[in-house]
Amino acid sequence: MGYIDVMVTKTRVSLSEFLAMEECKPYLELVDGEVLQKSMPNAAHSALVWELNRRIGNYLHDTREGRGETELRHVDTREERVYLPDVAVTLKGPSPAEAGRGPVEIAPDFAIEVLSPDDRAGDIIDRVQFYLRAGVQLTWIVDPERETVTVYRPGAAPEEHRAPEKLDARPVLASFEADLAELFAVLHDGEDAS
Repeated sequence: MGYIDVMVTKTRVSLSEFLAMEECKPYLELVDGEVLQKSMPNAAHSALVWELNRRIGNYLHDTREGRGETELRHVDTREERVYLPDVAVTLKGPSPAEAGRGPVEIAPDFAIEVLSPDDRAGDIIDRVQFYLRAGVQLTWIVDPERETVTVYRPGAAPEEHRAPEKLDARPVLASFEADLAELFAVLHDGEDAS
């Protein structure tokens, strides 16, 4: 079964059938037996993912608390779901060399999704609820348009944050802090100051 057949006819596939498919771009995910194309990013999405990767990567390089990943394929066999967080941090688990070529079967401890223009609210809520069920300890939903970060932790109400706040990543990262004014400033780089 090819990529086009699955996308056009919305054929339901099993987890094993999905994992046997060739990986391709745009990235594909599996949700409830349906193959879905990951939302296409725009410039704001890409700038924020790059900046988050840079900041978290520098922090992890210095502290060695965990490993950062971007759009790494994860699989949850209980729910037969394959997903690719925009940015993720894993504290324990196999190294990239040990994990091999296939998807990782350990949920990240910290997952970040940066909204794309075609993301639907219902899909984002479903993704957050799945992350919480899968054992993700911290999820950030970054909204480039509203310049907000909504934080989800198991057993806690969602919290929305915006500049000039500074946002921590506890309980996953001990002392990481994101200055939201600095983070969202990447969306305005190059704008005329006059």
